[in-house]
Amino acid sequence: MKMIILSLSIIFFLTSSNAQNENQGIAEQEIKKLSHEWMVAAMTRDEKTLNKIVAPEFKLGGTNLDNPGILRDIWMKNTMENLKIDSIKYIQIKVDVIDVVAIVRSTFYWSVSFRDMPAKKDTVDLVDTWIKRVPGWQVVSRLVVDK
Repeated sequence: MKMIILSLSIIFFLTSSNAQNENQGIAEQEIKKLSHEWMVAAMTRDEKTLNKIVAPEFKLGGTNLDNPGILRDIWMKNTMENLKIDSIKYIQIKVDVIDVVAIVRSTFYWSVSFRDMPAKKDTVDLVDTWIKRVPGWQVVSRLVVDK
């Protein structure tokens, strides 16, 4: 009897562990897809998609603690009116999902100009924080890692 209970417990553990890994893998793929859609929406100035993906409390910042960062309203205004993004590409992307939170570490390339300045090609390391809500995943924070 003890052997049967032990065997059933092991089978249950393995089954639930596999299901959890599958769900996590699905969430990771969804976050990667949304990350790409976010940058394409920024490049094409797709305000509807940006409003769906970028959370109301979104903040863009860096690792310098003296810099207060940029709130969503200013980020959206710059994205919609002042940035001209010519190309984007995630060079590397790693997603860690913990329940309803996802941390995305990436190396990102883009060619971008601000207002009438010449385009600048840049590769940056980023850390994005996503939260799963009723309508879906939303990005709440982006940190640009200082080199």
